[in-house]
Amino acid sequence: MNFNCKYDIIGFSTDLGLSIKEISELYYELINELNLALLELKTLVDGQDYTKIQNIIHNIKGVSGNYRINDIYNETTRINDLLSSNDYSTLKKDLTNLFAICIDAQNEIRFFFEQALKIKLLI
Repeated sequence: MNFNCKYDIIGFSTDLGLSIKEISELYYELINELNLALLELKTLVDGQDYTKIQNIIHNIKGVSGNYRINDIYNETTRINDLLSSNDYSTLKKDLTNLFAICIDAQNEIRFFFEQALKIKLLI
């Protein structure tokens, strides 16, 4: 059962020894945390608070790596590397791209758990 999900949610569940229902709660909490972080990034980029931006990007990178959300992990790694080298020239464009990737990831994760619910894996 993978429902054509690009993320290894089942492998994550198996590795942690948790049920799909338990994992769903973790992923929904992750989605909430991502949304809060993205909202904060939107406000910080206009104020050019690069230190806080880098901290948030670093945190998203770590969490996305733990949850095996590779596209977010890869993008935040790239942005983090640019910020570490004080390259802010494409930051707004990079964050816009990150926001789009996060929206796609959230949709993918929600769809996975909707499908799991339909076949009663979340009961």
